[in-house]
Amino acid sequence: MIRPPFLEPGDTVALVSSARKVTRMEMKPAMDMLKSWGLKVQAGKNLFREDRQFAGTDEERAADIQKALNSKTCKAILFARGGYGTVRIVDRLDWSRFLKNPKWLIGFSDITVLHSHVHRHLGMETMHAPMALTIPKLTPPCAQVLKDTLFGQRLRYTWKSKPGHE
Repeated sequence: MIRPPFLEPGDTVALVSSARKVTRMEMKPAMDMLKSWGLKVQAGKNLFREDRQFAGTDEERAADIQKALNSKTCKAILFARGGYGTVRIVDRLDWSRFLKNPKWLIGFSDITVLHSHVHRHLGMETMHAPMALTIPKLTPPCAQVLKDTLFGQRLRYTWKSKPGHE
């Protein structure tokens, strides 16, 4: 599989919603955390739009993702939240420029359709990881693992076995 480049301080992360709507207040903790890591955050033009339960129309959501996929400066795309909606737009996306400038796709839930498409059809690694909406719920160790993973740090795990479970 092709591995996108790991992030470095000063890199840009796009924040987009492929599905449900979000508010500025809901996105602020994720934006603040990324900035505290020395990253720039580029919010999708339609991130805060509303079309029923969605963050804008299918066309608007797809346009935000496409812009991030096409960007030469964006090094990762953090999805705002899951819900229903990504499956409605996955076939609208053109992946040709993404292949020339691979970047991390970060999220879970509804975003799994993108992970599956990219793995199967493009042979590219993605990150099944927290989304922007869930950032405030992360424990400090979980946030550190996310950061370490994005920045290419070697992950180390330790645990204590319970007696009789060695």
